[in-house]
Amino acid sequence: MTSTAWQATTLMKCVSVKPWLTYPGCDEPGGCHDLTLGKLYECLGVEADGAFVRIVDDSEDDFLYPASHFREA
Repeated sequence: MTSTAWQATTLMKCVSVKPWLTYPGCDEPGGCHDLTLGKLYECLGVEADGAFVRIVDDSEDDFLYPASHFREA
């Protein structure tokens, strides 16, 4: 008999694509190139005491993004 585990997916809505990753001498601030404003994304977890969420973005890979850029859907 085969069994499968099911786990609910947390969906997060992107509410900002404002660049957040900047440093002196950076010509192209970024960190949000693979996000679409208003799109729902799968959240894999919350890290850094809630400051960041791990999101599967448009590149279909997971990265950390500021929690302030998302709202739970």
